[in-house]
Amino acid sequence: MGLGGLGGLSLVGVAEVGCARTGSSTAGAAGQQLTTQDLSAARSAVARATALAAAYRAAAGRHPAESSLFDTLRTHHEVAVATVGAQVPATVPTSTATPGAGSTAEPPAATGAGSTAPVAGVTLPPGNGDSPAARAATMAALHGAETRAAAAARTDALRVSGLLAPLFASLFAAGNAQADLLATAAGGPAGSGVVR
Repeated sequence: MGLGGLGGLSLVGVAEVGCARTGSSTAGAAGQQLTTQDLSAARSAVARATALAAAYRAAAGRHPAESSLFDTLRTHHEVAVATVGAQVPATVPTSTATPGAGSTAEPPAATGAGSTAPVAGVTLPPGNGDSPAARAATMAALHGAETRAAAAARTDALRVSGLLAPLFASLFAAGNAQADLLATAAGGPAGSGVVR
């Protein structure tokens, strides 16, 4: 089984099991309310996952040999948007337009105080095809975006209420696993952050 196949099994499992329902848009366990910071963090998470999903869609179009891996990672981010949206429905735009396969993915803007979303989108390097240089540049850009998104999810997990903390901890763990998959696919050792 190729790396993309392993990623599909493990990442979808994380999304479906690790991101279990932890709250709602208005009330949590025993009448607990989501805070303004919870809503801001959830909007940020949706913005990050939307940008990454669009970037993986674009990367799969540019590098067909890696489309299995990129499609698996894109699907995970789409599941993350749906999962956060199920927990906090106010975070998902009522009309979601899927960005095209351009070089920049623009997520919905995150709002609220303390937002940790890199809202500018994920910019892939210029160039198409599966040349080693183009592939390495794309892998490095995606690895960097995954690493930043995971760090933001960690920060959010530490600052949100207990209603959403488990969800953000799951997003942090998944982001680290995705960065490792990219590093491994690019020829670097997992966990090293090295993308060749």
